[in-house]
Amino acid sequence: MKLSKQWKQKILTSFSIFFVITFVFVYSATADELPKYDRDSFGGWSDTDRDCQNTRHELLQKLSTAVIRLSQDTCRVLRGSWLDPYTDQIFFESRELDIDHLVPLKYSWDRGAYKWSRSKLVSFSNDPVNLFAVKKSVNRQKSADGPAEWLPPNVNFRCEYILRFQRVVRKYKLTQSAAELQLIGHARQQYCR
Repeated sequence: MKLSKQWKQKILTSFSIFFVITFVFVYSATADELPKYDRDSFGGWSDTDRDCQNTRHELLQKLSTAVIRLSQDTCRVLRGSWLDPYTDQIFFESRELDIDHLVPLKYSWDRGAYKWSRSKLVSFSNDPVNLFAVKKSVNRQKSADGPAEWLPPNVNFRCEYILRFQRVVRKYKLTQSAAELQLIGHARQQYCR
C-alpha cells in the first residue's frame, strides 16, 4: 500500500508530537529522582596556572581579536574585541559579555553530571571546548536549554552550535532521551545542509 504525501506528513507529525510528549513525561519523571541541582558543585572559575587570571579572563584573552587591556593588577581582562557567535555582534568591553557554557551546567546535571566526582564537575565547568564569550542577555535567554529548546539568534551559527553541543555531550557521555535526540536531529537537518 502506497501512502500519499499528505498521509506521510500526518504520520511524521504524529510521531513528532508523540516524541515531544514522551520527552516531557520522561524528563519530568526522572527530574524527581535527581539530586537537587547545585551550581556550587561545579566550583567557580579556576586559576589552574596560578597567574591570577581565572578561566573567564584567560578565555577572554585568548578569544580577543585585538590587543587587550588588563586591570591594574593584570588579573582581569577589561577591553578587547570579541565576536559573539550567538549574535554575530562585536563587543569591546568584557563587562558586556558572559562566558557561556555551551552545554549548560544544569543541563549536564540533569543528564548525568550529578554522578560525577567534584574534580570532574570543576573540569567540565572550566573546559574551553564548552565555553563561548557571548552577549549577557542572550546567555540568560538561553538559560539551561539545549538545542531542542533554544538555538542562537545568528542563523548562520546554528549548525555549528548543534554540532559542537552534541560533541561535548558525547565527550562527557551525557544521556539524552530519544525524544530530545529526535528534536535535535530535526534542527540539525534544518540548519546543517
